[in-house]
Amino acid sequence: MRAETRHSIVLLFGTGLTATLAMVYSIYAGRRLGPEEYAVFTTAVSLVMMGHIALGPINGTVARFTAQYATRNEFGKVRTLAREVARRVALYGLLGLLAALVLIKPLGSLLRFDSVWPLVVAGLMLYLLTLLCVPRGVLRGVQQFGQYNLNIVLEAAVRLASGVALLQVVNYAVPGLSAYLAGLVVILLVSVYQLRAIWRGHEPAPLDAAAIRRFTAPMFLMMFTSAGFQNIDMLYVKHYFTPADAGLYGAAFTLARAISVLVTPFQTLMLPLLTTLFVREQQLGGPFLRICCYFLLLAAGPMLLFWFWPDQVMRLYGAQYGAASPLLLGIAAARIAGFLCAMLTLLNVARNDFRFLWVYMPGLGAQALALTIWHDSMGTVVLVSILSQAATLLAMVLFLAHDLRRRGRYSRSAT
Repeated sequence: MRAETRHSIVLLFGTGLTATLAMVYSIYAGRRLGPEEYAVFTTAVSLVMMGHIALGPINGTVARFTAQYATRNEFGKVRTLAREVARRVALYGLLGLLAALVLIKPLGSLLRFDSVWPLVVAGLMLYLLTLLCVPRGVLRGVQQFGQYNLNIVLEAAVRLASGVALLQVVNYAVPGLSAYLAGLVVILLVSVYQLRAIWRGHEPAPLDAAAIRRFTAPMFLMMFTSAGFQNIDMLYVKHYFTPADAGLYGAAFTLARAISVLVTPFQTLMLPLLTTLFVREQQLGGPFLRICCYFLLLAAGPMLLFWFWPDQVMRLYGAQYGAASPLLLGIAAARIAGFLCAMLTLLNVARNDFRFLWVYMPGLGAQALALTIWHDSMGTVVLVSILSQAATLLAMVLFLAHDLRRRGRYSRSAT
């Protein structure tokens, strides 16, 4: 069995179980809170996910350099990398939280929140998630995907248990969001023991900090763009539409993001695997295409479900959410296009080539502009999202194909 197939199966099990627990909690919260309060809940979670994806370079950088060091058996460097990145994340993240206090009221007004407390909890969630990027990046880099599964499943289980208990007592968004904090605190403590096992017996070793900094800056641009693609439609809907409509869209948006259950194991695997192949000077194209095909084959299942039985799927939240069923398939299609774009970025990152940003970032700008102009209905928002992300995907494929042909001609002429 190929390495990418074996690792994909392991990760698919872990992320599938994690996503099932997350979806159960999301549906439970939707049924307990009702559409208007659930709109606050989903918008806060979307803001956190957008920030988390935008800060994903921390995870991606740690994973890539860990994979590079582990391939060379330099675990002392892995230890130094984790320690230094965690220290900086803790410090700068805390400063960022304090600075963000200035924006809480304007942002709450923009998103029509009645209270600033959902944003306060969301800020704490983002801070803890960012700290968690370091241990999860190390686990990805050394390709210990069994330990990685334990990490993500345990967080989701604690969140579900604490969330059910809290929402049984109080039916508001803030207690529901607080369950995320409980899961994150527990898993950060568990992560400390997981990391110690990785570099046991290895003393810290010095790093090439300049190389890491050169890699990190474009990674932030890349992940900020990915975050925008995956969440921008929900934010526009929360701004332009009524709370009840935003709650309906948020439910469809959350269910459509179930596709992320299927892409997450492949995205988790792709960067360390392709980086390892690149360091060993082996071909990347075959493993990359196989991983994309695995994702598309698995995604066909939920897409058929959303196509033929959207009303039944939406009614998992309750009868009042059935009105959002016409949106479900389109939102999922936009997510798939966005995920394929993100997978293409990881192929380039493994090669340490960030020129794709000249295509990727303008794509997000074009979608934001289009949504500003065309948002007369939620169906229009979905259509704009599909067309924008599909166009960006096509542009990135053409850019990569042109680059590979150019490199091929250069190589032949050099010989």
